[in-house]
Amino acid sequence: MKTLLIPIVALLAATPALADQRGPREPEARIPFVGFNAIRTFRPVSDTIVYLQDQRRNWYRATLAVSCFNIQSAFRLGVDTRYGSTLDNSSSFIVEGERCRIHSLVRSEAPPSRRRNRNRS
Repeated sequence: MKTLLIPIVALLAATPALADQRGPREPEARIPFVGFNAIRTFRPVSDTIVYLQDQRRNWYRATLAVSCFNIQSAFRLGVDTRYGSTLDNSSSFIVEGERCRIHSLVRSEAPPSRRRNRNRS
C-alpha cells in the first residue's frame, strides 16, 4: 500500500507547480450581439479551436469543450447565446446540427495564416 501511495502523493504535489508554469490566464471575452451581424468572419484551425472576427475587426480565439467534427469544413456557423445577447464561454456554436460548447473565449491576434500547397501544377 505504501508503494501506491507515494506516487499519488508525488503527483498531487506536482500539480500546482504544473499549473503555475502555464502563466496567467487571459480574461474571458464577450462579444455583444446587436442584430445578426456581430461576427464578421470565422476561421477554424482545428476541431477545438476557432478564431472569430467581430464587426470592429477584433479577433477572438474560441476553445471548444470537445471536438466539433464538421467545423473545419463549415460554410456557416450558428451561434446559441442561451440566456443573453452576448457570445461568451457559456455559448455554443451550431454546425450542421451539432452543438459545440465554447469552453473559453479570449481576445487574440489574427489567426495563423493558412498553409498553401506550393507544388500545385
